Amino acid sequence: MPEQVLNTSRGGRKKMLVYLKTGYYSIVHKEPCNEDELLIRAHSKSDIDQLQQLLKTKYEFDGKLLDTTQTGYEYSMIVPQKTFASFMSIAINDLVHDSFKYTKSWQATYQWQRNLVRCT
Repeated sequence: MPEQVLNTSRGGRKKMLVYLKTGYYSIVHKEPCNEDELLIRAHSKSDIDQLQQLLKTKYEFDGKLLDTTQTGYEYSMIVPQKTFASFMSIAINDLVHDSFKYTKSWQATYQWQRNLVRCT
């Protein structure tokens, strides 16, 4: 995955949050990753399981789940950047959100936006 795709967050780490058909993920480059790997994190076991199965089936990558129960994301997996970039490329082409406006994630972000104090 090209570095410019990931946003720089606290501590100079690269971070990206994505909502996909398979789930909601936080993608970071941090320990214990090697230089060419990403740490894919999820709050939901179902989300990380779906991603793990998809990567195994379509990309022959047998990612192992890490014990990250002491962090903000209970479920994590290290994935090679090239594998995840291929996955994301296909996921982007498969985006179909006919009624995204009525999902819980849209409603939550919309409510958050409405609660912001507008700067004029």
